[in-house]
Amino acid sequence: MDERLKRLKKSMDKSVFSDLGFTDQHQKAIRERVNKEIKDEDILLAVMQLLVKEKTGFELVNFLRGRGIRKFEENEGILYTLLHQLEQDSCLKSSWNEWNIKYYRLNNKGRKKLVKLEKQHIDKKFALKELFEG
Repeated sequence: MDERLKRLKKSMDKSVFSDLGFTDQHQKAIRERVNKEIKDEDILLAVMQLLVKEKTGFELVNFLRGRGIRKFEENEGILYTLLHQLEQDSCLKSSWNEWNIKYYRLNNKGRKKLVKLEKQHIDKKFALKELFEG
């Protein structure tokens, strides 16, 4: 770490953070939330939900960012690979407009798959809730 940042951290530890009391358990929970990686299945679900209405890849990246999914910001190629795979699986259709911009949208098979993914997602949430609530 840069020496200036170390000095700033030390200063803040003495002043700003001195009044805050975090338990080890609370610190661990915060670290886990910060480091939480969004699962691929959650990304697929988000992409498919967004493609109920026609969108470009650029629009998808922006909408995903709004949902806290930043995986595609540095490498949009990953998104286009996912879109291509969904196209190959016959889950979405694509079309080009007069300005050579490609648009994607779920077809009937894709909407059926989305319903199935949403049901699985809900079932997992209930299972986790029951597990934690005993």
